[in-house]
Parts: sequence; structure tokens; C-alpha cells
Amino acid sequence: MEVSDYVRTAFGVERVAVWLAAGVAVAVVVLAVGASGAGIVDPPTASFDGSYDADTHTVTITHAGGDTVSAAQLALVVTDESGTNAATVNWSEDGSERLAPGGTLSLDDPTIDADGDGDYFDADRTVGFPLTAGVTVEVRWTGRPLGAAGVQTVTLDTYEVGAN
Repeated sequence: MEVSDYVRTAFGVERVAVWLAAGVAVAVVVLAVGASGAGIVDPPTASFDGSYDADTHTVTITHAGGDTVSAAQLALVVTDESGTNAATVNWSEDGSERLAPGGTLSLDDPTIDADGDGDYFDADRTVGFPLTAGVTVEVRWTGRPLGAAGVQTVTLDTYEVGAN
């Protein structure tokens, strides 16, 4: 029995033909998507708004529109007005959330007990320095899009306290 007879007997001509056709189809799709990019190489398109409560020294960042984003890939980089203090705050603590427009994250100043309960950490997250005029908050996305050479970090939006 020759090899071709063995293959026909073991797998059947139809199965071999189907598997070959499926392999060619997958290769064509992979090459087409890789060549066109089809929007998969770009980071998400999303905008963010910021607001500041001067009484509580709280900054709230809101997903204002655009793509839904994996919250695990978002971080807020908060820098004081002199540029000497900076903190990176992850948007998600567990990494499982999807952030759609309307989603918010609030940051508080550890020097103000906003609700008077004796706990100075009143917002979703905190930074280690006062949140006052001149503080900047950058919303950064970090990820490795399909087809990219490596990990990319992109600033999606920036908010400056008191720059209204």
C-alpha cells in the first residue's frame, strides 16, 4: 500500500480536501487583516472630561465618548503644578471592567476629609499630594494592539485643574 492509499483510507479524500481549503481560507483572512489594519492596530478612540470640586479637592474623570475600553489598560497619571510629584493610578483594581461612555473615576486629596468621617480617603482612588490648581491628569492607554511591534502607551486626553 502506498502512502497516498494510506492517507485516503485513514482520512478520506474529502477530509483532506476540506482541511486544506480551511487552512488556505484562514491564511487568506490573516494576511488580509494584517495588511489592511482594519482599525486593529490603533489604540481606542475615546475622549474624557474632567471636573474639580474645590471644596473636597476631588477630581473626577468621565469617559465622555468614543470606544468602550478595557479599564485594565487605562491609567491616570497625575502630576502637581511644579512637576515634582506624580502618581499613576490604575483605572481598574481587578482588571475585568469594560469602560463605556459615562463611566467615571474620582481621585481625592489625602489632606481633606470631605465627608467628615475621620477617613481622608473619600474617593475611588487617592494620590499622595494635594489636588489643587495646576495639577494635570493624563488618561493613558497601554496595550499591544494586534499587529503592533510592541506595547504602546498613548495619552487619550488631559485635564488640568483650574484651566476652565
